[in-house]
Amino acid sequence: MDVVAREAAGHARRLGYQVITAEQLRATRCLLVLAESSNQPFAVLVQRRALITAADVQDFAEMLFLRRLTCGLLVAVDGVFSNEARRTAQELRHVSMTLATDLPPASTIAATDLNPAIDLG
Repeated sequence: MDVVAREAAGHARRLGYQVITAEQLRATRCLLVLAESSNQPFAVLVQRRALITAADVQDFAEMLFLRRLTCGLLVAVDGVFSNEARRTAQELRHVSMTLATDLPPASTIAATDLNPAIDLG
């Protein structure tokens, strides 16, 4: 998956999501707000970076808070999550965050309910 908002949105649609918004935040980062069959919106931060750190997780948690969303999926494209990033995602109290290396089909999200203890990566 490329980190271009338009292409990421197209990829999400092919996987069965309704795309509510798609924003290009940086050259290596885009933010999607998606909905699946439950129509409950959630955010997806797609980031191309070799190592996703706790600071990236905290940045995404703040984005979720500011957009009044309670759950999100942080996708590392061509990268991995540090142990600190994993711990930070699990320790968040006001949001539920799932870490992944690709956007799963909409049916997978419905089954996992974006549980922070689940690493789809």
